[in-house]
Amino acid sequence: MAKFDEKHCHKWALLLRERQEKIDQALAAVAREDFDYARRLFSEIFYGVSGKRADPGMAGSLLYHMAMVTKMETETRLLLNELHLAPPDIAEDLSCYTNEFVSDMQELTKTIAPINFDLQAVTAKASLSNDEKIDLFTKLNKKTKTLEAMLANKQAEASKLLEGLFSEWAQHIAEMRLRQEYETIKGFLITATLAKTLGTQRLKDAMIKVQERFGEETVRIALNVTLKVGMRREKLQSVMLSDHFINYTMNMEQLDGRMQFLNCPIFGSHKRIAEESGLSGEVASLFCTHFCFAHAKAMLNTVLPFTFELWQPRRMAADGMCEFYLKLAYSPAASASTEKYVPLVLSWNFTRKCNLKCAHCYINATTQVLADELTTEESKRLIDQICEVSRPLLILSGGEPLLRSDVYEIISYGASKGLKMGLGSNGSLIDDAVARRLKEAGITTVSISLDSHIPAQHDEFRGVAGSWEKAVGAIKALRENGVLVQVNTTVTQQNYNQIDEIMSLAESLGVENFHLFFLVPTGRGAKIADISPAKYESMIKTAFAKAARHKLNVRPSCAPQFMRIAKDMGLDMRQWIRGCIAGLYYCRVYANGDVTPCPYLPIKLGNVREKSFKEIWFGSDMFKALRDFNALKGKCGICEYKALCGGCRARAYGLSSDFIDYCGDLHEPAEVKGDYLAEDPWCIYQPEKR
Repeated sequence: MAKFDEKHCHKWALLLRERQEKIDQALAAVAREDFDYARRLFSEIFYGVSGKRADPGMAGSLLYHMAMVTKMETETRLLLNELHLAPPDIAEDLSCYTNEFVSDMQELTKTIAPINFDLQAVTAKASLSNDEKIDLFTKLNKKTKTLEAMLANKQAEASKLLEGLFSEWAQHIAEMRLRQEYETIKGFLITATLAKTLGTQRLKDAMIKVQERFGEETVRIALNVTLKVGMRREKLQSVMLSDHFINYTMNMEQLDGRMQFLNCPIFGSHKRIAEESGLSGEVASLFCTHFCFAHAKAMLNTVLPFTFELWQPRRMAADGMCEFYLKLAYSPAASASTEKYVPLVLSWNFTRKCNLKCAHCYINATTQVLADELTTEESKRLIDQICEVSRPLLILSGGEPLLRSDVYEIISYGASKGLKMGLGSNGSLIDDAVARRLKEAGITTVSISLDSHIPAQHDEFRGVAGSWEKAVGAIKALRENGVLVQVNTTVTQQNYNQIDEIMSLAESLGVENFHLFFLVPTGRGAKIADISPAKYESMIKTAFAKAARHKLNVRPSCAPQFMRIAKDMGLDMRQWIRGCIAGLYYCRVYANGDVTPCPYLPIKLGNVREKSFKEIWFGSDMFKALRDFNALKGKCGICEYKALCGGCRARAYGLSSDFIDYCGDLHEPAEVKGDYLAEDPWCIYQPEKR
């Protein structure tokens, strides 16, 4: 019988046993030459499976335990540094409890391929550096890919290597789990000893001072390793939760959710030690309240593109369950916090002035400054007004936003108000110094336009020679300064067959997010031949298929049908909300303060100089219509995907109004020339109800 609580402390062993059973099934499948089934099992064992019985796979487990070793080491180190103390002598108890854990490991893995639990060897080793972690993972992954290829080629000799590969992964997972437990026990014993000599209040004060730094440091290390071994950013959350039993619910209509942890390996150790030594649960509660909360907050901040507020209504040490409550885009200044729809993303054409001459520009940018652009003080007031509704990701675009001299001041002001600040740029003005200044100002993400892997073709599309080289240089400079980069590619007749090469280029530059923009008939784009509806549909499918070969997070923009296509392809859709979010979770502010549903739907709904943003967002009749899915017309109105997709309202409006001259010509609602509620003319899907 396990000495440590099996539910809390030994999910790692349960997962290994389940994977061992799948190994046996895979070997049997190879023996009967059912290689398709063997490959499916292989993928589940090593790469994981999602769903109700989620398993991060051998790769996810190893990454998780590597990260947890760092987490537990960092807790102790930062706490002792803050208190200016050397660690107390806890060697005897540390050895006793760790030996008991090793005994558990031996008992729980005796039905699995032999694993060596050499306590002295494991604990005597120096912690792995990031490079050593990446090197270890890369070597294991290379062997895994080789064996995967053998199964794909239906080579029966793959069975001879399968058990050996599993054992090698299992050995490293077990070693990391043991190291994690050693650091957990050590940290708790040190903290419990300090509580007796210093008092819990002093410990609490010290934890409060270091908790934010602790969360950011540990998650940054975990993310760095995760990305460099080929996993995507959004996988970090599932990897970091892999040793827990979790209930997770998210209500996208209310933009909130709850995550309940039903077990905790850290608490399992703390509970056992506290019970045996007669300690109260107060010390363990400090870990829950400060370190675990800070880690969860930093992790969510890394994987979520939106701002959020996090609360911890229940703690494992006090309540037997850890629960986090998450509210997206929450703003303390918002009085209408119960509203169903608030902005998660807001695009602001910060200026119309631009130094390029892109043929497809929706805003018909110019080399001249728009006479009535919002001033610096008006811009700050706009940010204050936005915070009265929500705290969205605020994207400064243009034109070229870096041509405004107050851009850094506005970024800093928005960040100080709790907004995530983004920038949409052509990259021509971004070098190392600018990238560093953007980071220091508080920028979260920068989008760079890249429309071909061929420099001359990109330059022709953007209208200025040398644009490609500057865009690539900007991406490199931003990545070197720790700024998250998104590449935006506008799909045209000229480049739709280059998307794979562009994605490969973006990936090689360290880009994580890749957005495909499909032309909408506005701005100069009205004069460019768009791809056909059939090609449009095919391009989305092809992009998703190609994305599986890349580490990029791919999202089509101005193509709400991607939600229907993604669902039909069985893709994980948790990272997306809806196809068209204009008026629901998104809008655009023009350079002079005019508010429109999106950049490609240039209908003025109000101006922030005349009305508050809150009045426009909640009071506009057009916004209300966009939020009523039953108001959609034609096949969009009867489509079973209307709540998921919604169709492109800008394309419906543009084509029903015989095109718009350019987005700079904002239309008053009384002058609406087209029907923004009409069916999307670029959708080839026929609803089942027709």
